[in-house]
Amino acid sequence: MTDEGYRLIEASFILYYTKITQEQLQKEKDEIYKIDSHDDSFNFLMAQNNIDSSFDNLNKAFVVMMKEIDAKLNYLIALLRDGKEKERFLNYNKAYSCTVSASEINFINDNFLQKGDLLSISFFLPISSHNEIKATAQIVDIFQKDKNVCAKAKFLDINKKSQELIIYYGLVLDRERLRSRQLEI
Repeated sequence: MTDEGYRLIEASFILYYTKITQEQLQKEKDEIYKIDSHDDSFNFLMAQNNIDSSFDNLNKAFVVMMKEIDAKLNYLIALLRDGKEKERFLNYNKAYSCTVSASEINFINDNFLQKGDLLSISFFLPISSHNEIKATAQIVDIFQKDKNVCAKAKFLDINKKSQELIIYYGLVLDRERLRSRQLEI
């Protein structure tokens, strides 16, 4: 659990960050709350909750089919965005996350960040690769995990939809873990 009561989720995905100054913080904050979510895009995970249960097997088949389509579309989005990502995040550092919650993120620190540094962070969760999560954060701890030096960054500014997406991501991972345990039994 984090200080605000949000659960830390063990996850590994790419994130981009750059150091910012106190003066740049307000500009970044304005951008974060300006980000539009993609409400019109189909999310098969959300659709599972709204399917009529009277057609149980048909619904399961539909969800599996939409999951496959969604995965392929996410792959295509990643391919199309790859060139733009390199250009857009040219002045950013690339890192891999260790854990994430709606209030903080821990990531591998290869660039000698220090406690108190302010960051602009962007990442895309594996379940929704078309929704960028952008936040400002402050480094609150540097620690050793396995053979890596990690940084713990507390979010200063993150919009509510991004927080909800992170929480939902944790629920999806929990569901997948439960399903895999059930298959083992």
